[in-house]
Amino acid sequence: MKIAGIIAEYDPFHNGHAYQIAKTREMGADAVVAVLGGEFTQRGEPAWCSKYLRAEAALLCGADLVLELPVPYAVGSAERFAEGGIKILDALGCVDVLSFGSESGDAEKIMAFAALSEQKEFIEEYKKSLSEGISAPAARQKAAEKLAPELSSVAANPNDTLGAEYCKWLLRLNSKIKPVTVKRYGAGHGEIAVLKSGIASATYLRSFDEPEDIFPFVPYKVYELLAKAYREGGLPFSEKKIEPAVLAVLRMMREEDFAKVPDCAAEGLYHRVFDAVRESRSLAELYENIKTKRYALSRIKRIVSGAFIGLDDSVLKAADLPYIRVLGMNEAGAAVLKKAKENGCPLPVSASLAELAKTSGTAEHFAMLESRAEDLWQLGLPNPGKCGLAYTTKIIKK
Repeated sequence: MKIAGIIAEYDPFHNGHAYQIAKTREMGADAVVAVLGGEFTQRGEPAWCSKYLRAEAALLCGADLVLELPVPYAVGSAERFAEGGIKILDALGCVDVLSFGSESGDAEKIMAFAALSEQKEFIEEYKKSLSEGISAPAARQKAAEKLAPELSSVAANPNDTLGAEYCKWLLRLNSKIKPVTVKRYGAGHGEIAVLKSGIASATYLRSFDEPEDIFPFVPYKVYELLAKAYREGGLPFSEKKIEPAVLAVLRMMREEDFAKVPDCAAEGLYHRVFDAVRESRSLAELYENIKTKRYALSRIKRIVSGAFIGLDDSVLKAADLPYIRVLGMNEAGAAVLKKAKENGCPLPVSASLAELAKTSGTAEHFAMLESRAEDLWQLGLPNPGKCGLAYTTKIIKK
């Protein structure tokens, strides 16, 4: 049984995601494990649709087991997002390959860039460029151009770069998991749809107000899920609905509180965030007041989301991944979990967040954050759910 892992958000699940799963199976995968980000995302924004809907969509379209990426990793830099996903897949002890989409379609080149980025000389060049005030992506590309020009194109492509972060963590963990990549086609990250291919970026699809508009770009089974969610008030999520709540939480925070939010303490950024919060009357104004050439908008949004949820940098510094939570599975997915248990998976594995919370103090903290993120996210829906859904929502079985 060859098992492939995929780390994703699927917000929403579309034809490009189905294509990647199908290509992964063509490369020999008998089972596909998806590690899925939750109700707040790596781009720093609340998810457009529920993680439970996205997990069900993945199971309907080729995935066999869907696991949750805990919120401290899901709302993080590309490096932290990759860290959480790879640690989950590696802990299972039975995943053979990691599949990810890329612009280059060259797994060897991406792995070579990952290895380069771990070298002392690269890190020194990268930090030097950062100190000159340029952005992190530009600093990575500049360092690569100096040390290995043939690899610099990896740093110029968002999916290649994310793939390199995955590979970096495979190297750090000395994992037996081998990287493979599926070359992207159709619309790129954030681009408009390409009608002929039926591929549109998730960014573009989130701009639609009605499920009928999304129909050409998602599998029919997913369209049915989205349409049902619209009818029941589970879509679309509106950031405007939670904007007053976000601003209220931020206005109650002290300057030293912002210093504890992940990615906010470095270079004294928390001073700038605190001052901007005092001056801003909307999220758009807040982002504009914080943003500089050095600080990418996605980083600023992650800081704001992290502060709203109550993420504390100490939980990541003092603790490691505490558990593996199952969102959904089919029979093949159950076989993967059985194999993981036989291989001595070192982490508690369960679909019950309540049961996982009992396994350690760190697990209890992670579960509390997961539940809080769910409760707050629900407020942005046309028909918000009550508190506690993270503890009461049942596993999805197909």
